[in-house]
Amino acid sequence: MLRGVLDHVLLFIVNFFVLVGLVSSLQTFSEELPPLNLLVLGYSVVHTFILLCIQLGVQVLQLVRLRAPTVLVTYYFQFSDEELIPVPLFDPTKSKLAVIVLLLVISGGPVMYPIYAVYGALLVVTVLARVGVDPGTIVRYFEIFVNWMPPLMGVVVVIVIVSIVAIESKHI
Repeated sequence: MLRGVLDHVLLFIVNFFVLVGLVSSLQTFSEELPPLNLLVLGYSVVHTFILLCIQLGVQVLQLVRLRAPTVLVTYYFQFSDEELIPVPLFDPTKSKLAVIVLLLVISGGPVMYPIYAVYGALLVVTVLARVGVDPGTIVRYFEIFVNWMPPLMGVVVVIVIVSIVAIESKHI
């Protein structure tokens, strides 16, 4: 039971780092970028945001059902080609959500998700190291948080709720 709680907490922290990395990457869209860089950045941000929302939806569903969390980016690599996938929700032959997740994994999820997680973790660590020194910076980041996080979290919550409802309606 304790291991499951720790796994969920750890995965929520990783998902938070991915979200921080995505939000920070969105700020680069305001800069002048070459079209190819803009296209690659846009693809990676949209791709990882969709994967993050599905991951959060699945994790909340598993938390409600008191099951160990599943990391979608690595889930399909645990089975050989001949093995059946034990959870019907993650079996692409039985679930449309699994097809979407499998396409996201095949199209770069195992590469982009960790990149955004590491980027977000580095941002959080550097901000925490800098904030401890300057109280004015704490106030400025708090203002940014108050202005930007409620709408962003609202979007994430809506997508997570829609994901959970879609998952639950599939199994009723």
